Amino acid sequence: MTENKSAKSVIPAVIMISLALAFRQMSMTIVMPFISTYCKSLIGYTSVLAGLAVGIFGLTQAIFQIPFGMLSDRYGNKRMMLIGLTLVVVGLVLAYLTNNIGLLIFARALQGSGAVIGVGYSWAAGMAGEKERIRAMSILGAFISAAAALAFAVGPLLRKIMSVNLMFLSCAILLFLNELYILFFIKDHQSGDMQEQGTPDSKHIKILLKNKNFIVMNLSAFINNYMMISVFYAVPIYLTKVTSETGMWKVFVPAIFIAILAMKQAVRWTQKGFNKQVLMISFLISALSLFLYFEKSSYLFLLFGTTLFMCGYISIATIVATNVNNVVKDSYRGTANGIFNSFQYVGNFVGAVVTGALWGFSEQLTWLVTIGIGIAGFLIIALNSSSQEVIQEEKN
Repeated sequence: MTENKSAKSVIPAVIMISLALAFRQMSMTIVMPFISTYCKSLIGYTSVLAGLAVGIFGLTQAIFQIPFGMLSDRYGNKRMMLIGLTLVVVGLVLAYLTNNIGLLIFARALQGSGAVIGVGYSWAAGMAGEKERIRAMSILGAFISAAAALAFAVGPLLRKIMSVNLMFLSCAILLFLNELYILFFIKDHQSGDMQEQGTPDSKHIKILLKNKNFIVMNLSAFINNYMMISVFYAVPIYLTKVTSETGMWKVFVPAIFIAILAMKQAVRWTQKGFNKQVLMISFLISALSLFLYFEKSSYLFLLFGTTLFMCGYISIATIVATNVNNVVKDSYRGTANGIFNSFQYVGNFVGAVVTGALWGFSEQLTWLVTIGIGIAGFLIIALNSSSQEVIQEEKN
């Protein structure tokens, strides 16, 4: 009875951590549909520098995930979360103040350097414990995925009533208020294991990277995010012609709502022991949904395709994150989540580069390659026979 009460008591804290990560995600993607146009109004503009301003935050996120994860194992999740969120807030305020493309690039890089998604997953997973872990991961996954998708729907609507730099400032204020709540009302999670074993080092990274199941989950996350960025690259282009820029919510909002319901059902099946089967089906749904985008001028095809894709995407994101946290100890949970989220953001980067390169050559080829990537995810899970036992340290 006490255990259930304790498990329930962490959910409000998990929600606030999720909200912080969602605001962080949205603040960096909400301006994506029109930041390249906005850059033209800045001093020193060139098309190359505008492209760098768009993509630099993804690169710094990939670079800083592992250091933040390792430092969270040493200094605690709360401290590193607050440092990371502060970097994002400062970056957003700088983006609000600047009229120079060079400073905007620096501001976007600073926003990405607050790479605390791994820290958030580690904190929530450790706080929730084994029984409530998948529920905590599902909350985090729903908030972050919804924020990424809603940014494309909400951004154009907000753009009608405020300037881009005011959008940066608004996001900074919301994130700062959420940061204050975390500072004063959420306690850190620190285990006996962490205190006994001390600071994770390269030895722990080697142990993690030798574990087959850990690698499979990281590859799954890479593929999942590769596909996600491909969809978010192309679908807004289609929707601009079908629903107009301000009508993107007509696809993204219902898609997110249905996907969250589907993810909850996927979690129930996973808890009944169908972890592998659910991941295989989710990858298959994500891959096959992309065939609907061949009818790019049809609202219904775009709606059904995006809805099915989001169902697969959010389910995969939730389950693989849970699997990673189920096989690591608290003493190096942050390190594991840092590596895991680095794989995700490298997937974002590679997906954006490959999709962008193929798009100008052939839209159909772009989708066929992305479908092939999704099928590869299905096969990686299908061929994975490794166990989900906790990763043990090697004895000298």
